[in-house]
Amino acid sequence: MMCCRCRLKKFLCMKWGAMLMSVKQWSANRAMWGQNLRQIGWIAIIHWLLWLAAIVLPMALAYSQYDPKVGNIPQWYSVYDIANGMEALCAWLVPILAAAGVVRYMHEKRSADFIHSLPIRRTELLAGQMLIGWLFLAVPLVLTALVAIGCLYGLDLPWPIGAGDVGRWLGETLVVETMIFALGVMVGVLVGQSIVHIVLTNIALFFPTGIMVLLFSNLPLWLYGFPDGYYLSGNLMDWALPIRYKMLTDQAMSAGEAGLLLLLSLLFFGVSIWLYERRPTEAAGQALAFSVLRPLFVYGVAFCMCLTGGFYFGQVQRQWGWIIFGYVAFSLIGYAVAQMVVMKTWRVFHKWKGYIAFAAVMSVLFLTVRLDPVGYVRHVPNLSDIEKVYFGQSVMNWQNPNLMEREFEAFDQFLRTKDNIKAVRALHAQLVHDQPLPSRFGNVRPIVIGYVLKDGTRLLRRYEVPIEPYMLYFQRIMGSNEYKQQYYLLLRPSYSPIRQVTIRNVETGRPVVVLADPKEIESFVQALKQDLWNEPVEDIIRGGSTCRGILNCCKATAIRLPFPYLHTAPMFANGCNNSIIGSKYRKGNAQ
Repeated sequence: MMCCRCRLKKFLCMKWGAMLMSVKQWSANRAMWGQNLRQIGWIAIIHWLLWLAAIVLPMALAYSQYDPKVGNIPQWYSVYDIANGMEALCAWLVPILAAAGVVRYMHEKRSADFIHSLPIRRTELLAGQMLIGWLFLAVPLVLTALVAIGCLYGLDLPWPIGAGDVGRWLGETLVVETMIFALGVMVGVLVGQSIVHIVLTNIALFFPTGIMVLLFSNLPLWLYGFPDGYYLSGNLMDWALPIRYKMLTDQAMSAGEAGLLLLLSLLFFGVSIWLYERRPTEAAGQALAFSVLRPLFVYGVAFCMCLTGGFYFGQVQRQWGWIIFGYVAFSLIGYAVAQMVVMKTWRVFHKWKGYIAFAAVMSVLFLTVRLDPVGYVRHVPNLSDIEKVYFGQSVMNWQNPNLMEREFEAFDQFLRTKDNIKAVRALHAQLVHDQPLPSRFGNVRPIVIGYVLKDGTRLLRRYEVPIEPYMLYFQRIMGSNEYKQQYYLLLRPSYSPIRQVTIRNVETGRPVVVLADPKEIESFVQALKQDLWNEPVEDIIRGGSTCRGILNCCKATAIRLPFPYLHTAPMFANGCNNSIIGSKYRKGNAQ
């Protein structure tokens, strides 16, 4: 009997103890929420005011200036056009401030000791902080959307946007701000100082894009012919979330992209909780909360600075002595600064052995790339395997060949004749053999050589080529009929008839000759075509001689095409030999 009473008493004590603990936890959570509202509630207010100023205020100003007689309707194609760039700053900076605010207690020793002494599990504590921080972002966005929709339906103006556009803006902005906030919280758990938290969060946002830019920009220094522009001209900037948000004006976020960002946000929230449960309380005030991250941070900063130095001197000086100096000097500065941040003192010179180890590893890495064990630099396709070649100055037309048809002068071309394929391949083989390093002040020309092989494989290289030593190769390729016919729009077979020719003074822009008679136009165009066929390759490379005028050719479809190549000799000479055209030109110029 006594045993049963003891068990009952013990059970009741446990029950009341659990209830008492729950009450204490609820009270502590309520106190935390109240403290957050007092200390960082201003972030939500600032967030709302910024969005009101970015979206609602321009709508109100447009309504106040609207005149039905004039019909001055604002030319907005989406909500992003209203803010005029301000929306990117709001979506980028405010979530970082919110993340810094909700985890600030971890970075101050007194606050950390006090908060962690409360009867709240760390998981519940951080989850509550993340929830209130996210509400500081979501509530102002929803309120702004409601006010904007109210303006659309409440103000009598034929708005060019509707509630659907506001809904799209709300959803995309909420996804982006949630992602940045989640990343900021995770970084905040990893560090122990608020200033380091804000700086590293911004670096983390741009790190994927930044590190790829540095890597691709340094590879041409070590792999001769590496086409860095080909890799940098793709969707690399989409990896930086603030830049991607700015691009939403023209390219809406797909459901898959939004879902991926939300999944990453949940992952960052989960990793933040997992790390927080293992974070030492005494990490408050330290640059990095986990000791294992300190060498990673130091050598990571040194590596990024090393690539920055090589890229800078590679672009400015183009000499190996300066390039090596850039690698060493910038990496040493980065290593020293990172050590100062971690150790919180400038007395870091006794850590020189760590830098020597880093320099040795980087030397081995660079030498391995330079030796090119896979044969990337020396690879030239067999002539029998080539279907067509690409020869030009830009990688953009290699990626988008349809753009070449719109250009009046097509420097970039796909060549298919056997002679041109041989000529381009011969130039490529000679460049691989010589590997010239052009001077910064020399007469150089960027050359992009691409191959489309018969099996569908594509190969691309880019070189900075000094013109004079390789002029014979340029003349063989660019002087061919195939190249010239594709180079000038006027020589292409698909070019439609011209119905009017206007020659303008290059200085004043005033028309000095207008040809509308079909015979005069035909005479002038035929003479001009002959000049184009006879133009020396040297003039094509230099971009032509002194220009006397600007020619606008109006096609049968009434599309005007600028033609700024009426050169002193031999260009324009044949066109002016016709007595009528020449007299018109001389008379117009005299006036």
